Amino acid sequence: MEQLGGILIAAACGLGLLLVLAVVWLLNPSIQRGTPARAVKRPEALREGSLQIRRMLSDAEAAFYWALKRAVGDRWVILPRVPLHRVFRRIEHLPREMYTMLENGEVDFLLVHPRSWEPVCGIELDDSTHHSPTRRERDRRKEALFRAAGLPLLRWSMSERWDVEEIATRVSAALNAARKAQG
Repeated sequence: MEQLGGILIAAACGLGLLLVLAVVWLLNPSIQRGTPARAVKRPEALREGSLQIRRMLSDAEAAFYWALKRAVGDRWVILPRVPLHRVFRRIEHLPREMYTMLENGEVDFLLVHPRSWEPVCGIELDDSTHHSPTRRERDRRKEALFRAAGLPLLRWSMSERWDVEEIATRVSAALNAARKAQG
């Protein structure tokens, strides 16, 4: 009889322990998902004034934009500072440095068709930083991406005086050459 009493006490303790564990499990959703409670973080509310609005273009870029706008009129839509991963879709494996350029690079201006929104030409503005070896290598990788896709990439120096007629001529020539290359 004493043995039976010991077994009943052990069973009651076991059931009590199971009941406590079940209550803890039901009250803590992070345990149900299998994640530790400390890993579940809620984003803090942002204070007003914790972000600042940035200008989309520098003064020089804005001046070129308006010259480009006069040159192309409504024939093309001009998009500024477009991430390259929005322009190109990777079909095959790329070397790491090309993949990095695709994922992190951007083109200063992109001309797109006004109805289909397909890119037709990229435009880069080169300032004095484009003379450094590191920057020239990045420019080379960007040019290689455009060339591989068959999309023209034009370059203008920031120190140039931007003539609307010359811009129109260069854009038109690049687009005609791209059309001929596509056959």
